[in-house]
Amino acid sequence: MAMKKILTFLSDFGVKDSYAAQVKGRILCAAPDVNIIDITHECERFGIIPGAWLLHTSWKYFPKNTVHLSIVDPGVGTDRAILILEKDGHFFIGPDNGIFSFVYPAEKVFEITWRPKVEISSTFHARDIMAPVSAMILNGIQPATLGIPKKNAVSFDAGSPMVVYIDGFGNVITNISFESLNGCGVRVNGTFICRAAATYCDIAEGEIALIKGSAGTVEISANMRSAADILKVRTGMPVMIGRGEG
Repeated sequence: MAMKKILTFLSDFGVKDSYAAQVKGRILCAAPDVNIIDITHECERFGIIPGAWLLHTSWKYFPKNTVHLSIVDPGVGTDRAILILEKDGHFFIGPDNGIFSFVYPAEKVFEITWRPKVEISSTFHARDIMAPVSAMILNGIQPATLGIPKKNAVSFDAGSPMVVYIDGFGNVITNISFESLNGCGVRVNGTFICRAAATYCDIAEGEIALIKGSAGTVEISANMRSAADILKVRTGMPVMIGRGEG
């Protein structure tokens, strides 16, 4: 039995407009048997760090040969490159702006030089370049035939402790391994938090605590409230690890 074709799709397009649908339509025209799975289209607008985190926490749950189309692209239309990565039997397609920072190191990285013969919109490379390239990869075309090897791809410091995502419940998600705390607390935006809780229900009303999130990293949470609103934090803010108020 042939392996089912799977493509995951992540973007900051939202659902108000037709942008995500146009990209899907372009892919389905060339690969009608693909199963398109939306990771989200509600990524923070222009949020490369949260987009990178959502991809990082999702792609490993899919089978090998999945194509991961990840588009948070504030530099669309400029000379920024468009990439194809190969890692652990998966393919990643998206702009060269740091969206793959948590995926690196990859086994192969190519800059896509292929371009369609039709007119390309300077504001919609997702539809006009990345969608047809995704379909070609799904149909068995090798990445090396669509581009050239890429060195020095753009990446932010994915190991620097920071707020990487704020989920819909207002949980402040960091890239800090929970086990690495070793009894320490964290400071973010001037507030020090050292209390650890096993579940959200273990957090008292009005309290903020540290929880081990589903990705194994430190989350700063409140019980049925938005910790992000309470702390007034945003993605990309640094997080300091320590043992006290000093």
